[in-house]
Amino acid sequence: MSSDRALRKQQQLNNLVYVVTNQARPGDRIVDFCSGGGHVGIVLAHMLPSCQVTLIENKELSLVRAKKRSDELGLSNIWFIQANMEYFTGMFNIGVALHACGVATDMVIEHCIKMRASFVTCPCCYGFIQSTSKFNFPKSEQFKETLSYKEHMILCRFADQTAVQLPLQRRLIGKQCMCLVDLDRARAAEERGYSVQVISMEPESCSPKNNMIVGVPI
Repeated sequence: MSSDRALRKQQQLNNLVYVVTNQARPGDRIVDFCSGGGHVGIVLAHMLPSCQVTLIENKELSLVRAKKRSDELGLSNIWFIQANMEYFTGMFNIGVALHACGVATDMVIEHCIKMRASFVTCPCCYGFIQSTSKFNFPKSEQFKETLSYKEHMILCRFADQTAVQLPLQRRLIGKQCMCLVDLDRARAAEERGYSVQVISMEPESCSPKNNMIVGVPI
């Protein structure tokens, strides 16, 4: 990993960890969904020794790397589960996901809502969002009154136009579309009894996909 990419990854982690550590209470169970190599979950386990952290990941090699990193740090409050997230049925208080691709972000939020858990997500791959057997878009009643499914799909395609190589004006439009897609997600969670914020990571240059959706049950 280049030094520039490592810095941006560190900035992304700082944003998520800051929000979670301000929400977490001693004894809380935190789940890092789509955990990959454990960047988020390992930092949370280190920063919150009184909490239990579980990493959920379906790729074995990623979990092996995460376990090795955890062992090197001597962490004792962290667990690893190789599975698709829908098969995880454990109780938890906070769900986290950094750059869960497409509808994976919606799956994380849904899992958290079913458990009445808080969620801190950073979405990614908006262009892959589409209705499935479990999710229909737009999600919120407010957006359903305004956008058709086809219009929502177009919005998602434009939301993926945020790469640093693109012209500034195009990236700004992409950011606005990202915010609208995530606002729909936020409104849908609010309709189910959550207080939700859509905020940007700081600095925004840490990732082209720099939105965070933070929800707390009311």
